[in-house]
Amino acid sequence: MYNELSKLPLFKGLKTAEIMHLLSTTNYQVKTFEKDTMIAYSGDSCETLYILLSGEIRGEITSFDGKAITIEKTTAPNSIAEGYLFADDNKLKINIVAHSDCKLLFIYKPQLLNILNKNENILKNYLKITSNRFVNVSSKLKLLNIKTVKGKLANHLLALEKSNNGKQNLKLNKTHQELANFLGITRPALTRNLLQLKHDDIISISGKEIRILDKEKLSALLY
Repeated sequence: MYNELSKLPLFKGLKTAEIMHLLSTTNYQVKTFEKDTMIAYSGDSCETLYILLSGEIRGEITSFDGKAITIEKTTAPNSIAEGYLFADDNKLKINIVAHSDCKLLFIYKPQLLNILNKNENILKNYLKITSNRFVNVSSKLKLLNIKTVKGKLANHLLALEKSNNGKQNLKLNKTHQELANFLGITRPALTRNLLQLKHDDIISISGKEIRILDKEKLSALLY
């Protein structure tokens, strides 16, 4: 367990022995969940920090027609729901579901506060994590304001390019269905618009790799 914890962004900069010492004075729980088991429901109050030690979980919302839509997936080792824990409205907005058999460690708010007070490195890491979450949410809000499917695709591809230091050959990090869910569109609409961008010589497609051929035209689709 401690080897997994040492890989967490929350404990970045700490040695395994330091993590062991901190947890030796902390009350925590470790639970296992089978695939597709509900870990927490939307609307539940968030009173604990969830730390994924092994496996994969997914965040889901339920559409108006009752279908479960995957918003994001998280693979171990990672922490979850940091931003909810200290919010005035700390009710979860998504269901947390075991995407595979997984193991989680739970640290309740009073114990986490004690850890944050004891260790400045962990406090800084926690603030960085929550700040990055806020930036990601802001990016998703920006995506919602883009009305066209091509605009949403352009925004995603340009963001991928930026994260890849301007490289124009991009590996899609999601399946078509996952990307469609992320963009809030149907899979057929995603495929149709990708092919249209290819037809217009804005991008080329080879398997899961996309190359930006005309960045100026791609950027123009944002507006």
